[in-house]
Amino acid sequence: MVVCLILKLPLQTERFSIISELKPLTTENKQYNEVVSEKLKEMEPLQNRLGKFRDENNAMRAQGAGLCSSIEELDQTIKRLNDRISHESISLDEEKRLIRQIAQLEKSRPKVISTSVKRAQIQDTVVERDTIQDQVKTIGVGIDEVKKERQAVRSKIKALEDELKSVDAEIASLQEDLTAATTKKDKAYESLSQLRHERDVYNSSFIENRKLLFKAKDLASRSEVSELQELHKREVDKIMEEWCNSKTFREDYEKRILSSLNSRLMSRDGRMRNPDEKPIFIETHAPAAPAEQESLQLKMPAKQAKEAPAPQAEAAPKDEPRPKATVKSAKASAALDADDDSEAESPKEKPKPKEVNVAKLKEIKRQEEIEKNRLALERKKKLAEKQAAKAAVRAQKDAERKLKKEEKKAKKKAETADTEEPTESDKSDGATECQADDESALASAPVKKEQKKSVQYRNVVAKSKAPLPKVILKRKKAQSYWSWAGPAAAVAAVLVALLAVLGYYQYYRPASAGN
Repeated sequence: MVVCLILKLPLQTERFSIISELKPLTTENKQYNEVVSEKLKEMEPLQNRLGKFRDENNAMRAQGAGLCSSIEELDQTIKRLNDRISHESISLDEEKRLIRQIAQLEKSRPKVISTSVKRAQIQDTVVERDTIQDQVKTIGVGIDEVKKERQAVRSKIKALEDELKSVDAEIASLQEDLTAATTKKDKAYESLSQLRHERDVYNSSFIENRKLLFKAKDLASRSEVSELQELHKREVDKIMEEWCNSKTFREDYEKRILSSLNSRLMSRDGRMRNPDEKPIFIETHAPAAPAEQESLQLKMPAKQAKEAPAPQAEAAPKDEPRPKATVKSAKASAALDADDDSEAESPKEKPKPKEVNVAKLKEIKRQEEIEKNRLALERKKKLAEKQAAKAAVRAQKDAERKLKKEEKKAKKKAETADTEEPTESDKSDGATECQADDESALASAPVKKEQKKSVQYRNVVAKSKAPLPKVILKRKKAQSYWSWAGPAAAVAAVLVALLAVLGYYQYYRPASAGN
């Protein structure tokens, strides 16, 4: 919509400039039209006068058809016919015919006289007719010049009008796009407002619980225990009443905790799922596409989702010693499930694609859960095998230690009694230290497993069956009695002095102050 407005602005400015250029040209064209009309009005009476002259001349010619043009011509023709009758030798019939012709000519004498008079009159008006024709010619020349100038102006006007039409067509197309964009924006805003309303309705319980939590924290920070207990009791009674009376509340609560149960590999009743048990299926509704382009864009991820589980299943055996990746994928799937639950359902949703998408998602999730369970079982088996191997190694080490101790005891029997006691004490100390080391190793092993949750490959060195070297224990030096008796006596004397001072300040001095 913004693009349409941006494109429309320069077109509107261009349209205004064209209109500003057209206005003076149209006024000029009107002026030329007025000049031409005035000249035509001026020419009209002259043309009427010339028409009258032309009509009179035509009428005179029509009347004088077959007659002599003048009296002299009539007399000459009559004389020629009489001479022919008198001087030539002709037949009787020819003579009669000539006589009749002479008689007709004599009869036409008055007509010839009238036509000659009219011709003389017309001849007198020739000068006037010529002047009128000259005036008409000059006016026609002026009209032609004005028409040429008007034609140039009209050509400019036509070019500008064509340009204006093209600009108007572009503006109309942009206006159509703008109206379509505005309608689309209005529809999108309506859907957005509807989705916001649905989101607010969906999150209303969360907002109420958040306010309640803030209120409880405030009461706890102010140490108002009684009010906090009353609030707790009131809210518990309210929730239990809703749970008992409202079926929608129970269904909504169960729906909200499904994603959490799924992420923790638990069933609907809160117990851990068995390896062969199917995961909880959460219904999700994909929003409908508003246009064909968006539907095409939404089809691509669906195809990728079809092809995604197969490579994961193939790559799972290779990634067995990496449980962190499976944990991350489980968390990601849980987050996706939560997001799918939180998404609002679209009002315009096609039924057929919805069924197909739900079936595909169900199959994909089922395969993912089966793969996760299989990997978990394999990890448990490997951990159990490693623990058994470590226990066997420890048992072997304990047996070797016992053998060493028996050998040492047999060797030390031949030695003196004063040396046997410290050696036995040393042996006992060594045994206790070994036991403590074993216990610390056993305690640290599960802690590391819990923290890392990953299998580390170690290079196991093959043990040789050669006899171990003999251990030569160092003999402890005998300490004298006075090395510790002197310091002990000094410490005892200091303690006695301190007790005396404390007794003085606690019993004797208060008594003397009281007296």
